[in-house]
Amino acid sequence: MRKEAAPSPAPSTATTVGKLVLCFETKPLVATLLALTLVMLLWNLPPYYQNIISTTRPCSAPSLTSVAAAATTSLLSTNASLPYTATPVAEKKYYSATKAKPNDPNKRVFEAYGNAAALFVQMGAYRGGPTTFAVVGLASKPIHVFGQPWYKCEWISNNGSSFRAKAYKMLPDWGYGRVYTVVVVNCTFPFNPNQDNLGGKLMINAYYGESQRKYEKFTALEEAPGSYNDSKYHSPFQYEYLYCGSSLYGNLSADRMREWMAYHAWFFGPSSHFVFHDAGGVSPEVRAALDPWMRAGRATVQDIRGQAEFDGYYYNQFLVVNDCLHRYRHAANWTFYFDVDEYIYLPDGNTLESVLNEFSNYTQFTIEQNPMSSMLCLNDSSQQYSSQWGFEKLLFRESRTGIRRDRKYAIQAKNAYATGVHMSENVIGKTLHKTETKIRYYHYHNTITVHQELCREYLPLTAKNNVTWFNKLPYVYDENMKKLANNIKEFELKIVGNLNLN
Repeated sequence: MRKEAAPSPAPSTATTVGKLVLCFETKPLVATLLALTLVMLLWNLPPYYQNIISTTRPCSAPSLTSVAAAATTSLLSTNASLPYTATPVAEKKYYSATKAKPNDPNKRVFEAYGNAAALFVQMGAYRGGPTTFAVVGLASKPIHVFGQPWYKCEWISNNGSSFRAKAYKMLPDWGYGRVYTVVVVNCTFPFNPNQDNLGGKLMINAYYGESQRKYEKFTALEEAPGSYNDSKYHSPFQYEYLYCGSSLYGNLSADRMREWMAYHAWFFGPSSHFVFHDAGGVSPEVRAALDPWMRAGRATVQDIRGQAEFDGYYYNQFLVVNDCLHRYRHAANWTFYFDVDEYIYLPDGNTLESVLNEFSNYTQFTIEQNPMSSMLCLNDSSQQYSSQWGFEKLLFRESRTGIRRDRKYAIQAKNAYATGVHMSENVIGKTLHKTETKIRYYHYHNTITVHQELCREYLPLTAKNNVTWFNKLPYVYDENMKKLANNIKEFELKIVGNLNLN
């Protein structure tokens, strides 16, 4: 620590004034800039920095800290609404001024500190066509359940003009939200606001309630000059089929992901693309299983781990599927929504092209489930189960009928404004449910996080021809998926080569 020399006898007034003039006149610009810098530090930094700064003395003349403090005092005296004043840490409140205590002791004051949830958290904003836009995000659930927040859209063009449109909000998570609920804001203008293609930006006003006086304004989307391309919003689209996956989380099995990806890349064919959303489940091993398909241009993995900061339903899967809907709204003819422990299957020799041609007059159709056991295998010594894929050896289907099971779905995204996990309720057009003779899906529940051998219970060979009761549920033998295994393995080898994940 530097020690100061012993103080000399007090100088005369003229000497002191001379030194002050010398200190400030030699480099007045530097002193002024330093003073302004310290003013900004005092204004914006947390309180504990003030104690550090206030002990610094850069010059024997009146310190710059003192000058800054004086400037701050002057500023505060002329503008009492500034958000920062120097107070002890124990008394410090951010972003709110202390309310004056009333003279009446029975008049109670309510002090608010901080915010429990954001008014709006944007994940994405997309142009949905020549005149329409979608802004996808989260918002405080209580304010939407018990209040009346609303939105307003404005396009500010680079040519100096602006146009306003009333927004239409949708809450597509069926009430499952937690602290946050999903909000899709649709902005539809009477004409293309960027028709001159000079570019501009979409502004959103998010209102806290019915009053127009309290709101937040933010830029949701920007279009660069010349970037608008009308052909993007008309067929033919880039792909025939697009897969939008829900949030991937937990300790996923790389082997199961490999099998799922190979099967569906084969099932949907070369004119398809797969979009995964990593909410913490894409480990280095899982990424190694997906990397070959990403390099081949067949898959995309988006990092959404930041969603964990906002408490929504099931890793914000409703948010994710809606963002994917609008991000890829005009990328494919059909968009499929199902999970990575589910396998789409076409019974009775149907082809995907023929089925979807038959369903083309519907905006969406739902798919019935074939629930499979996650542990039952045949006790067959001729089978090398350790080298077989999951769907190759788990061959027992739960056979109860007449009960409601979860369904998954496919949708023509161009006709949807918002969507859900099991179907959309915000579409133009019809929905088809009676599809079980045309298309189904096999559901291998509780297998995607199993890293050891899947076969954990063995049934006698006679179970092939009989109903087997296990854990009070009936199971029947179903080898439809097993028959496809060799074709899938040969396809994988041809497209991405030999994968060794061990």
